[in-house]
Amino acid sequence: MNDQTENEKNALLRVMDLNAKLLSNAASTYAYNKINNLLLMQVLAKVEGRDLEEIRNNVDKYIAQFSQEFIKMNS
Repeated sequence: MNDQTENEKNALLRVMDLNAKLLSNAASTYAYNKINNLLLMQVLAKVEGRDLEEIRNNVDKYIAQFSQEFIKMNS
């Protein structure tokens, strides 16, 4: 009986770990898709002769923000 309980605990821990990894990867993908959109806007603005230095300076902030947004939406 103890072996069965231990196996169930181990299986549950593996499932929880996998779920956390999947959520982290999904959040990163979501954030990078948002960043790609921002970078596209930056390129288009550059073509139009406007400066979007603020976007370049805030890319890390946006990645963190969008990751948190995704995690909140999927928690």
